[in-house]
Amino acid sequence: MLDEGFPDMAAFHAQQGAEFVLKAVQVHLTGRFSRTHDLPALASAVSAPPRIVRLASILTPAYVAARYPDAAGARITRKRAESYLDGARRIVRWAHRQLP
Repeated sequence: MLDEGFPDMAAFHAQQGAEFVLKAVQVHLTGRFSRTHDLPALASAVSAPPRIVRLASILTPAYVAARYPDAAGARITRKRAESYLDGARRIVRWAHRQLP
């Protein structure tokens, strides 16, 4: 999506990927998942290290910004989308190490 000129969609999918993988870890640990899009809360719920919670905090705004581009400060540039993608990749790598 990013290479096709849709940084907002790339950011949204990055956020969704991080959300789903954190929920997968939560299901693995507890058998349930939280019905939230709040990535820092999800990361904290699975006892993620501070660096993962920090990345989750950076990535969370992508959910709203991509869906509501007219929201204040919501414009997603290519550079911002790349940052979101990098954060999501790091969260996914960490989460995969938590799963069997």
